[in-house]
Amino acid sequence: MDRKYGAVVALLIIASGGLGVKSCAQKVTGRADQTISVVPLKTENDTMLAMADDHAARILRASPEWATQLGVSEDIGGEGFGERLADFSVSGNASLIALNKALRTELDVVDRAKLTGTAAVTYDVMKNAYDVAARQNEHGLGFASLLWVSQPFAVDQLFGQHILMPRFFTAQIPITNKTQLDNYLMRLSELDRVMDEVGDLIEADAAKGAIPPVFALESVIESTRGFAEGPVDAHPVVTSVTQKLEEIDTLSEAEKAAAIEQVTDLVKSEVYPAFDRYADRVSALLPRATNDAGIWRLPNGAQLYQIALDNYGATGLTADDIHNLGLKDVARIHSEMDAILVGRGYNVGSVGQRMNALSKDPKVLYPNTDEAKEGILLELEGYVDGIMKIAPDWFGAIPPQPIEVRRIPTYEEASSGGAYYTPPALDGSQPGVFWINLKDTADWPKYSLESLVYHEGVPGHHFQAAVQQDIKDMPLIRNMMWFADYGEGWALYTEALAVEMGMYENDPLGDLGRLKMELYRAARLVVDTGIHNKRWTREQAIDWMVEATGETRSSITREIDRYSVWPGQATSYKIGMIKFQRIRAKAERELGDNFNIGAFHDAVLKGGAMPMPVLEARMDDWIETQKRSAP
Repeated sequence: MDRKYGAVVALLIIASGGLGVKSCAQKVTGRADQTISVVPLKTENDTMLAMADDHAARILRASPEWATQLGVSEDIGGEGFGERLADFSVSGNASLIALNKALRTELDVVDRAKLTGTAAVTYDVMKNAYDVAARQNEHGLGFASLLWVSQPFAVDQLFGQHILMPRFFTAQIPITNKTQLDNYLMRLSELDRVMDEVGDLIEADAAKGAIPPVFALESVIESTRGFAEGPVDAHPVVTSVTQKLEEIDTLSEAEKAAAIEQVTDLVKSEVYPAFDRYADRVSALLPRATNDAGIWRLPNGAQLYQIALDNYGATGLTADDIHNLGLKDVARIHSEMDAILVGRGYNVGSVGQRMNALSKDPKVLYPNTDEAKEGILLELEGYVDGIMKIAPDWFGAIPPQPIEVRRIPTYEEASSGGAYYTPPALDGSQPGVFWINLKDTADWPKYSLESLVYHEGVPGHHFQAAVQQDIKDMPLIRNMMWFADYGEGWALYTEALAVEMGMYENDPLGDLGRLKMELYRAARLVVDTGIHNKRWTREQAIDWMVEATGETRSSITREIDRYSVWPGQATSYKIGMIKFQRIRAKAERELGDNFNIGAFHDAVLKGGAMPMPVLEARMDDWIETQKRSAP
């Protein structure tokens, strides 16, 4: 599920100009530059939800790119936000830190004790988010944070404006009329400013001793140079605008030609030079960079890593705790996998080596034909139907929104991930969709499909997303947040839940596939903490994970490089799963015969996505309520 959140995460961490603090004793309406009208509120819940809406608007006005992605109106995004790009300067970054402090201070106006329902959860979610972001902001590295912890560097091979701006200008800005075209041109003329400002921020971080590792810088340089080369008329910005203009009937051919000429000129005279300057500035850091991948080498690296871990659900656990959890879990999973492998005659070598051998066995592979690919889709649909038949025995709330299994379009296969989920449309016009990449069926041995359905589809991401959509008073700011410990933790929890539900009965090979996926997430606990806490080298981490999982060295290298520049994120999946399981074990222990699995699952889902500390407190309250209502 990483694919769909990366852009949102990166677009959030954008510096802004100074924004005023409004009173939260009334509902705020109107634009930021107009006189504010107020409507007296009746309850503390009203005050909290109005504040949440106001905070969402102010955050989006600091990030016009994100406002465009979300498709909000000017009432929320601010007048003329479609004409602008955010302020990425060093001073703008400082303004965003000030905004985080201001938003957190405003929460103190609300009396938490008087809140109930969605308003109470929203308060807790926002407070947790602002507090953990403020902890990182104190260290002054990378882009400032508002709603969660950002990456420690202003640029790396995964995130940065050298990636996000090309994506934004080629795929995310709508052009359906003359106004949107004019707005696009105004934004494109600002792109050189953005790249220069980010370059300043990178150099300011470098002066503090925060320089990305060599492999990250080299990747940044390569992709940045690549965006500023080749014939201008064939550049992706020019071709994407040309394609969009072809769909507009309200513009004359002369107007379209003039617009294409203007875009071409801007790319040649401003975009190419700006990206070349940016690549030069990043290249200048290489002599000062090292191959050390861990955050430990940064100023206050140990504190930064603990903040990152807490952000991803590890509150109450140290890096050493998580490392040991991972080692213990890897050993347990290896033992369970070993028993299944031995039963199939795979007796020689480590578990990883035997899994690698099994993955090449023709008996577990599908032919790479269109007919076989259609068969895979039917098999996946069968798993969906099978678990949905018994879901009412395990869940009180069954999503009314349907889910479909679809193949990722062939034209997207080369650049797409393996599998992911997209939620249903809020207006019911589109179902939830579990997408799978079938470019090469060798990527999907037969034993790997079943657990994929339970994670990406039902009862994993689809149940969580669909139930949240049914929360009628959910404020926008909650839908702007993603908590990997909750979302991915829930999906992993449901993979294991499927065993309890009997979905792997008489199917040890399918269970082996489930264990393989769980092993991968457990191994992440070990290598992430190894890199950032125990000072493992990049090669040491790669070697360990290849041996533990049996995956190819090239695929593991990409994973380790990702963990190296995104401290803590890789731990969120397994930590979330463990915490869901611990919360359930506590509920079962304290409620005894009064524990109801359907009611439990409803309780953890019906509040919407939230950080693990908020969920743990919420479920403690739920347990006490169940005790009081027990016969």
